[in-house]
Amino acid sequence: MQDDLNRLIEELLARELRPNTREDIGTFRQELAAGTLSADDARYIRALHARVVEGGVPKARKIEEKNVQTSSEYTGSESLQAALAEARQREQALTAERDRLQNMVADLRREIDALKAEKR
Repeated sequence: MQDDLNRLIEELLARELRPNTREDIGTFRQELAAGTLSADDARYIRALHARVVEGGVPKARKIEEKNVQTSSEYTGSESLQAALAEARQREQALTAERDRLQNMVADLRREIDALKAEKR
């Protein structure tokens, strides 16, 4: 499992990502190495990889492919299609982040409930 997640993390980091997403993935890498990565975070890494690298939405450009074509080079409907593809990619990433955060909140609520039960 650890080797698989390391590979997914490396493939994600080879893509253009938002700075906060890149930072989160770096944190996940450290947690994985320390053996403290939560199951929710592992699911998030897999879901993000599936969306960004494997498809479902247009693949994020590899960092070394930056000079292929910029949005200012698009014309007419190509510009709209590019904007739509970028918006869909952001939506997918935000959905994955929302799911991860909702799982964290649920875990915290369970932990709080367990602590309350111990006090009784």
